[in-house]
Amino acid sequence: MTERVLAADGKATITLLGPALIRLTWLPGTEVQEADARDVLKRSLILVEHAPYAILVDMRQIASVSTGAREAFGSEEMVLAAAMLGQTPVDRVIAASVQQSVHKVWLFSDEQEALAWLRSHLLDS
Repeated sequence: MTERVLAADGKATITLLGPALIRLTWLPGTEVQEADARDVLKRSLILVEHAPYAILVDMRQIASVSTGAREAFGSEEMVLAAAMLGQTPVDRVIAASVQQSVHKVWLFSDEQEALAWLRSHLLDS
């Protein structure tokens, strides 16, 4: 059974895909703020029972990510790796802005490739 929780006042859905592997999906047009990011991180840790985890971030329909949100996501040490799923120039700019994270971050246009990359980082941990 897939576990799923809402976060960021219903703007985000966090889905447990497997042990220590989650998927984050945002409502179309969301402007992600720092408080949203912190709520997502808090609920993600609860979902994975406070274990290090890998995350697939579907950012294909978000409008923007604030500097505070990028810093919050990028400084989370419980994240082993983050695969950003996107295709547009805006997605590439957002993904590039989090490359200095404490964990590995990579942009993918194919979800299956992103999941395979994340699973390889779970095996490395």
